[in-house]
Amino acid sequence: MTSDGLSVAPNVYWLGLDENVIPPSGQPFYAPLKASYPTFGRITEIMNTLQIMGATTLRGHTLGISVGNPLSVMPELGVVNEQAFDTMDWAIYEARRHGIRIFAPLIDNYDYYHGGKYTFLRWAGFDLTGDDSTNPEVMQFYTNQTIIDDFKNYIKVILTRTNQFTGLTYAEDPTIFAYETGNELGGPIFGDMWVPNEWTEQIASYVKELAPTKLVIDGTYGVNATHLSISAIDVFSDHFYPPDIAKLQSDISLVQSVNKVYIAGEYDWTGNVASASPLPEFFGSIEATPVVSGDLFWSLFMHDVPDCTIYVNHTDGETLQYGNPENTVQTNTQISEVRQHLFRMQGRNVSAYLPPVPCPGH
Repeated sequence: MTSDGLSVAPNVYWLGLDENVIPPSGQPFYAPLKASYPTFGRITEIMNTLQIMGATTLRGHTLGISVGNPLSVMPELGVVNEQAFDTMDWAIYEARRHGIRIFAPLIDNYDYYHGGKYTFLRWAGFDLTGDDSTNPEVMQFYTNQTIIDDFKNYIKVILTRTNQFTGLTYAEDPTIFAYETGNELGGPIFGDMWVPNEWTEQIASYVKELAPTKLVIDGTYGVNATHLSISAIDVFSDHFYPPDIAKLQSDISLVQSVNKVYIAGEYDWTGNVASASPLPEFFGSIEATPVVSGDLFWSLFMHDVPDCTIYVNHTDGETLQYGNPENTVQTNTQISEVRQHLFRMQGRNVSAYLPPVPCPGH
């Protein structure tokens, strides 16, 4: 397969379910996890921003991961909350309307507000939280067939969903071009890439069974060389905190050896880490290597629509707020580097100028 135009984009993790905005009184809100549904206007503004930035794709965690809290798609095992699909349906519809493609992880390695592998472990009777990440029992998520079947049933709920705005199931809609087996998956040791081949094969094959036209991305945190021979995996990925050309080149060599596609699924765009490879050099390596389909910065936020005077902030230090008048010169320089790179990946050159984005736009 070729890598042409697969993903030049941001991560917009909150499109289905957010944790950064307290909604007006009376709107759905789960205070213990600060979970709420983003407004349709916030979603529309993001799609307009992606167009201005030159993005062709987005990676949306909560368009695939939504388990374990009252506002989730699956708040309890086997229970489906139809309301949770409203923002997901709208995000997919708006992406389709704006010519943006989507891929989404299906589970998270961590115990965040939108749920993850620990949610399924707890549903199966394992008293584990994210604080127990080094407990060997976390591997039950990958080896316990009851948990695997529970996860597959959840995947079926997502992929067979019929979008109220498009009339297409998620499996049918070409706007969603791929699903990722998970986000930063691993075992009890951070970065160990201990995701059994059997699990990866089973989940990837199940996605293909439900959605034969979708690509499947290996959600392991890093390129696990033992996964390269799994035929149901089309794309491999890694995350860069900070950008690291040596790590990038090592990953590329592995993936090239099996003639598959590679993406840098997340990277820190800020330039605030002294050891980071400079963005122009990091981007240059990506642009010069055909096996690399693209890269996705972490992560994009815009206004608290309908309030177009306030930018939403995520407190991890890597929030990209395009057009924020409070951005420093250095921040806007980094954003401009990102934008120029996104256009170059499409074979187009643009200046360093950052055109404005309407809020919320249409």
